[in-house]
Amino acid sequence: MKAFKSRYYNQLILFAVCLIALPVAAVGMFSYYRSSHTIQERVNGSSLQLLAQTRQRVEQSLRTADNAVTQFASSTTLSRLLSTDVTEVHRSENILLIDELREGLGRIKTFDLGLGDVQFFQLRYRWKLTTNMGYERFAQNEPDWKETIDAKRGSYWVIGDSTINFIKPLPVTSLDPAAIVILKIPYQEISKFLTPRKEMGRPFIYDKEFHMVYDTAPLQEEQPSDLGTYLRQIDEAGGEQGLIPVRVDGESYNVIFSKSDYNGWTYASFISVREMSRETETIKWFTLFVCLFVVAAGVAVSLPGTRRIYVPIRRLYEEVVAPRAEEELLKGKNEFELIGEKVRYYVQSELKMTHELQYQRNQLNDFYMMRLFLGEARLEDLDEPHVAKVASWTNMNVIVVQIDTWEGTSYGDNDRNLLLYAAGNIASELVPPANRLLKPIVTDQSVALLLGSDFPANEEHGRLVDQHAGRIQQMLKQYLKFQASIGISRPFHHLKHTARAYKEALNALNYRIKLGYESILYMEDVSPNHRMVPEYPEKLKNELTDAIKLYERERAYGLLKQFSQEIFSVPLSHREYQMMMIVLLTDLLKVLQEAGGLPQALYGEEKSLFDQIFELQTPDQMVDWFHESIVAPSILLLEEQKNSQHRRISDELVQMVHNEYDTNLTLESCALRINYHPDYVRHVFRRETGMTFGDYLAQYRLKIAKAWLAETSMKVSEIAGKLQYTNAQNFIRYFRKMEGMTPGQYRNSQYDTDGR
Repeated sequence: MKAFKSRYYNQLILFAVCLIALPVAAVGMFSYYRSSHTIQERVNGSSLQLLAQTRQRVEQSLRTADNAVTQFASSTTLSRLLSTDVTEVHRSENILLIDELREGLGRIKTFDLGLGDVQFFQLRYRWKLTTNMGYERFAQNEPDWKETIDAKRGSYWVIGDSTINFIKPLPVTSLDPAAIVILKIPYQEISKFLTPRKEMGRPFIYDKEFHMVYDTAPLQEEQPSDLGTYLRQIDEAGGEQGLIPVRVDGESYNVIFSKSDYNGWTYASFISVREMSRETETIKWFTLFVCLFVVAAGVAVSLPGTRRIYVPIRRLYEEVVAPRAEEELLKGKNEFELIGEKVRYYVQSELKMTHELQYQRNQLNDFYMMRLFLGEARLEDLDEPHVAKVASWTNMNVIVVQIDTWEGTSYGDNDRNLLLYAAGNIASELVPPANRLLKPIVTDQSVALLLGSDFPANEEHGRLVDQHAGRIQQMLKQYLKFQASIGISRPFHHLKHTARAYKEALNALNYRIKLGYESILYMEDVSPNHRMVPEYPEKLKNELTDAIKLYERERAYGLLKQFSQEIFSVPLSHREYQMMMIVLLTDLLKVLQEAGGLPQALYGEEKSLFDQIFELQTPDQMVDWFHESIVAPSILLLEEQKNSQHRRISDELVQMVHNEYDTNLTLESCALRINYHPDYVRHVFRRETGMTFGDYLAQYRLKIAKAWLAETSMKVSEIAGKLQYTNAQNFIRYFRKMEGMTPGQYRNSQYDTDGR
């Protein structure tokens, strides 16, 4: 199957692939992204949990330090130092207090806190004691600690240059503290809780003022130029913990955070989305493999099914669409589009044909009614429903409508045809189909229709005719605004009397000269004493002449008897019967004269043909005389003329073959030369010779070829060319078929016979 011949098949395959691939791809992508999202959610949740655990460990250490200071603050030694001046260090009691203070600060440092230094500042007496430096008086540049602790009431944590400081005023509840205790924790001690981990990234801490509590960069080697932007986003996010997606230097990160309600610090970490997504690569490739496998399996299964679906379409395409539609396929149309165009063409053609048939049917109906009114139609020419309807009628009349005058109207003679057509339509609407045969017909001067009924009584039928005639006349005046008269024939009972009734209706209209315009004229009323005269059977006469021309003796005899029965069916005088037969004789002699002459037997009679008719006494005598004296001799004469003509045509064609066998001779060219139709010549030649023209020409050429082979030394190819064969092989093949040997073998056999 060529590609350009299977565009719809390719589209079916593409549709099947898409139907399989798209849902699988959608499900695969959904599964992949859903699983990736689930994994990321779990990773983020795990990271948040680890970050919260880190926060709890750091806070636990800070709370431990806070508790140690609180316990120290409640000692009696510290209470005495708050109100005692020990600046006189040479006094023994002061030395004792300072030593106790040193021991107390040392105990705080012994906690597993990794404290760098513990300092005690006596603000009233301006001295301090540290675990690293010992006792000292305030220097001149000593900071104003009161101002520092006034800014922040109570204990608090503050970020130093290299340490994290816990400051606790003493007493705690005093608005004017006498002393403060400061714990200094190096950053390194906090950093051991912030060890980078794959699940959590590199955590860091910052306080409410966005001061960082770390000693390493939170983004590995890439220290962002401004962490404040991300820290403010965390602060604006609210909540105890959460996640914020950000981009740093073109890289996607998730910032996880956990806020402390102990000292207001925020623990955060940057987690690389790329690093986190690496765990989903296995899922991605596995999902892709499964999807590809499902698509491949689906395509492998769908291809045979698609082909089975396409085969009937292809057969329909080959039967409905001609091969020339391949050019349309190249233009982008598939088989269904071409089939659709063809079907639409057939539907349009059918509609057009239906309209034409309906139009032709109406024309045939009008033609039948015209022939019926002229006496040339028979009841058998109608279809069965109309035959049954006419057979049920007991009485019939012919109604003829004519326009009286144009005076007082806006019409003229140019409007006659249009008005008559409108009058015919009105009559069709007023008279139901059950009471009329077909439709009214329109002639040059009138509208005629055949009206019938199955009323058994003449009075009922008469009232029906009156009713329809009056309504037709009334509606014509009301809608078309002109006066019309209506002529109505005598009632009759058989359709063969329609022509006579039509003439009666026309004759009835002639009596308008006495009754005036806008009259309804019944032939029974205007001519009550009219005697019934049979119509001359014009149709039977025509059929009789046709039977004579076709040499049909029996049919001609039967039609002659029907003609006689039609004439003698009405009681007339003897002379009237004879005149009818004389009219038939005149018509037959005229037809024979036109066909080529009268039979010779007609000239040898002592009496004329017309005298012989007057001597005939009965219908049977007239039929027999016509058959023996006119019909039979006429058929014999026409047969002799036909045979003579056929022999002449056949002889002329035979002579052409004998004289022009070596030319491109055809039946059509020969028929054209003798001025006959090729089909007629073909029929005549076969009837006269018993073979077709082509066979006769081929056999005569074979006869010439055999003579040339026996009497000349011409080559076989030369003989084939002279006898109009397209090539020598065709000639040899035909010669072998007819003679049972090749031309060369035939020539050799002739040489052997002659003794050469």
